[in-house]
Amino acid sequence: MLKDIDEKMKIAVIGAGPAGLAFSDRIKNLDNSVSIDIYEKSNYIGGISKTVNYKNNRIDIGGHRFFSKSDEVMKWWANKFPIDPSVMEKDDSTLVTYRNQSRTIDGFRVATQEEIKRGKVLLLRNRKSRILYQRKMYDYPLKLNKTTFKNIGLKRMTTIGFSYLLSKFNFKEPNNLEEFIISKFGKKLYSMFFESYTYKVWGRKPNQISADWGAQRIKGLSITKVVLDIFKKLFSSQKKDSNNSIGQKNTETSLIERFLYPKFGPGQMWEEVANDLEKEGVKIHKDCMVKELFLDTSENKIKKITVMYSNGDLSTLDYDFVISTMPISELMNSIKGEKKSSLFPSEIQDIAQNLPYRDFITVGLLLDNLSDPDGKFLDDTWIYVQESDVKVGRLQIFNNWSPFLVSDQTKKWVGLEFFCDEGDELWQKTNSELISLAKEEMAKLKLCSENDFVDGTVLREKKTYPAYFDSYENFDLLKDKFDEINNLFLVGRNGMHKYNNQDHSMLTAFRAAELIIDKKTDKDSKKTLWEINAEKEYHEIKNKANT
Repeated sequence: MLKDIDEKMKIAVIGAGPAGLAFSDRIKNLDNSVSIDIYEKSNYIGGISKTVNYKNNRIDIGGHRFFSKSDEVMKWWANKFPIDPSVMEKDDSTLVTYRNQSRTIDGFRVATQEEIKRGKVLLLRNRKSRILYQRKMYDYPLKLNKTTFKNIGLKRMTTIGFSYLLSKFNFKEPNNLEEFIISKFGKKLYSMFFESYTYKVWGRKPNQISADWGAQRIKGLSITKVVLDIFKKLFSSQKKDSNNSIGQKNTETSLIERFLYPKFGPGQMWEEVANDLEKEGVKIHKDCMVKELFLDTSENKIKKITVMYSNGDLSTLDYDFVISTMPISELMNSIKGEKKSSLFPSEIQDIAQNLPYRDFITVGLLLDNLSDPDGKFLDDTWIYVQESDVKVGRLQIFNNWSPFLVSDQTKKWVGLEFFCDEGDELWQKTNSELISLAKEEMAKLKLCSENDFVDGTVLREKKTYPAYFDSYENFDLLKDKFDEINNLFLVGRNGMHKYNNQDHSMLTAFRAAELIIDKKTDKDSKKTLWEINAEKEYHEIKNKANT
């Protein structure tokens, strides 16, 4: 039972990433008397949405566009950081329009001059992502333009068309990720623009990965949606359509053309949120690991937790609720209790302990020069490397995310992203070996020469991507058991072993806070959390196929 309103509720939040911080912010707004302790095992705020500062060059791990289909999330961000329209692309045709608007842009608050001076603002950025394939640059998603036709050629374009049509005539319910992507784009485009990159990300062939991943990440994107988006832009009579607005509500997420971005990277947002929470009495313990959660199966509740502080001291504390964003495999290992096996029999524990993850290495390179293989200027935020002869999977050009991420504007600050497994050959390379590899591959891809290298650094991030294979096929059995623990809520990407973006992680946190305040802690109420970022159309088809 929840405590009476006069008695302070105590909540432990495991993890100071977007989900943990968003939960704390929401529940504090609903009931400011709640007592919250946040335990973060690293020395950073923001989880994988943190920003790492290397000699005043900032790294955004994985890249975080501040865009969401949820008005709730968009307005939450803009409420924390108003929009600064003064730093926009020079050729932005809407710049004059935005300057003439008094205090809002599409309903979002514009920063005052004092706020702009302090730098606590969101920039409005143009989004550009491309694919590097056979040393040629392709728009992502593909556009039916002169460059695409020239790069692909008439013969392959014809093959792509027939391949797509064949996928529609031979449609069947996809059993794996490969079949899911082919059903959206056809086999030829799949082999050109998805197969190699997907293998790099997951270390598995796409036919070994659950179709659930595609349903969650690719969602409604398809050739049909791309073509419709092109025609909408060509024939729209409105000067300012949904693509030009910040919200872009009628645009597929992968087709958006604008996004918001904190001036100094995503970590700036979360560090400010953390500072505000501490002013409200929330205690944030960094370098602090949750070691044990004591389960009382008679009440199906976590009664106590034991934490280890940075100095090695242990402390056991009582909490009314526990909010977990830690990886489920680690959470399962941390749960203790004489009758743990009555709720989690060995076969259920095995599902948790064998859940797969992919780990992540970012190599930051500071360069004198950077260009595409034809020597042209690169204004991309991301470049997906669909080349099988290199290990790098994706490139970020931090200058194009925000010019304020780079200390010297005459330099190019690039992040090379390598996907790996903790302990594998790539993970075990020294920092100098990884920097050398990054330099060699940039030169091999004809993006720069090794002589352009100025400086470099390496960041390793464990359990960045919850994976959709191995024991994941039995994941529903596991999550149902966790939901039976009345005062435990799983939220966020790793907390739910669900490949959420930060906005989806925030929404799970918001809903968890509201369920607690509304005294809805039962298993059925928690199902609403799992429905966030689920592709309804795909799952409806899947369910019909299984009946």
